[in-house]
Amino acid sequence: MSTRQAPLRLNPGRFLVFATLAFAVCFYGIPLLWLFVAGTRSEASLLTQSPFALGDWDSFVRTWNNLTTYNNFQILTWTMNSLIYVVGGVLLSLIACIPAGYALAASEFPGRKLVLIFTLIAMITPSTAVVLPIFLELNMLGLSNTYAGLILASGFFPFGVYLTYVYFSTSLPKGVMDSARVDGANRFQLFSRIALPLARPIIALVAFFSFLGIWSNYFLAFVLLSDDKLYNLPVGLTALVSGSGALSNLPSNDVPIKKPEVVLAAILVVLPVLLIFMAAQRFVRSGTLSGAEKG
Repeated sequence: MSTRQAPLRLNPGRFLVFATLAFAVCFYGIPLLWLFVAGTRSEASLLTQSPFALGDWDSFVRTWNNLTTYNNFQILTWTMNSLIYVVGGVLLSLIACIPAGYALAASEFPGRKLVLIFTLIAMITPSTAVVLPIFLELNMLGLSNTYAGLILASGFFPFGVYLTYVYFSTSLPKGVMDSARVDGANRFQLFSRIALPLARPIIALVAFFSFLGIWSNYFLAFVLLSDDKLYNLPVGLTALVSGSGALSNLPSNDVPIKKPEVVLAAILVVLPVLLIFMAAQRFVRSGTLSGAEKG
């Protein structure tokens, strides 16, 4: 008795998912691929050869030396500044967001709903809208154009407070918390001994989003910093590229910053984000899904 295979049926939902993924890969992946390939090429090859033609090692080394040694290794100073701002801002965000989110989720106090409303308002307010008030406040405190001022401004992360609030609202074991209260644990002990050890996924998630915001921060740093020795990478590289005329139609000058150096500068900004995302992907995914799994 012969058996017939059932005809393959097109699943519209699966097709839509794969089509969306394919579009995302093409739309975002192809420019990234070109970026990393173009960083190995000379300026002449960028203009004459195929967009995805590979360059050579000598061109890459020459471009790297032109970029990193320009103006007494200024780009290395900007890189160190970015690391200082990122480490300080992320730590400050975690110190503020994790206890605040826990307090909003686990405690009932007068004005709690009002604090939540203001947190949501601050979260959805465009960051550019609060740059001027932040600048005026830091200028009044004498912290504009300083490391401490930008770190303090970068630590303002209401989205992290809301993420932590949602996580603790859905993931705290109420039975364990009630038992600990019966045993005489105070609020600090409940937070430090029960909530905080369970908060590793949300700590990783808040740290990741805070890192993304601070590393790529341009407008806030541009407003707060006037000394080029304090610039972070986005502000410093923008000033360098605009001053060199590499992307304009102006006549060439003696500045050794051309199109290959601009491409390599973009890679320096993008590459740490990709590396951090790949390294923290498991923690970011668990932090994103943990509240949904337990809610």
